[in-house]
Amino acid sequence: MLGGTRTPPVELLDERYRGRLMRVSRRSFRIDPVRSRIAVLASGGLDSSVLLAHLARRKRQVFPIYIRAGLRWERYELFALRKFLGTLKGLRVEPLAVLELPMTDVASNHWSVTGRGVPGYRASSASNYILGRNLSLLATGAIFCAKNRIGEIAMAPLDANPFPDARPAFFRAMERAVAIGVGLPLRICVPFIGMSKASVIRKGSGLDLGLTLSCAQPKGLLHCGACTKCAERIEGFAAAGVSDPTRYARRA
Repeated sequence: MLGGTRTPPVELLDERYRGRLMRVSRRSFRIDPVRSRIAVLASGGLDSSVLLAHLARRKRQVFPIYIRAGLRWERYELFALRKFLGTLKGLRVEPLAVLELPMTDVASNHWSVTGRGVPGYRASSASNYILGRNLSLLATGAIFCAKNRIGEIAMAPLDANPFPDARPAFFRAMERAVAIGVGLPLRICVPFIGMSKASVIRKGSGLDLGLTLSCAQPKGLLHCGACTKCAERIEGFAAAGVSDPTRYARRA
């Protein structure tokens, strides 16, 4: 209730809006995407870098997006991502778009911001969870896609990502929300969702995976070798039977 006025039920408001929209052309706010275009949420990490190269090799016009949220490792991720993009010669990869969505206000005490209590080598995959991470990335990425008439956006969650916003139901719900709220028929592509780290490493055969960064405490391209992200990387290369080109400060 506002100012003594009772707010109508949501169902009634819905009917009013539906009636109003009936008087407006359905195409008034619709955005028609260019079919060849696809955006990739790229972090400079191994998984999203392999995905980006895989899509570019399929003759897609790839728009890499990096979203800065204020996490401690972002400066090094961007360094790695730019290095990796420089190896993709002759492919239809657009210049990197760096977008800003600061999260340090709502996550000021989280280890990803403070650097304190970083999950160690033996920590579970669930310890890597950052509340609302995929939700915020996709919301920002969707607006970029709407502005640039891009109808698909890809990201690289794996089988080992047990997070609420890494489930197929979440991605389908986000697609519906974008279609309703922005007018863009956006498809969220998650082709690695059933794959292991080892499978992605094998898929990245021929790429310079030493230029990718998957570490919570890096220094440039030097991985700490002690965090759970490094553990996933080390064990992924071992399981894939592929020589690990990564430089580590130490190996657990």
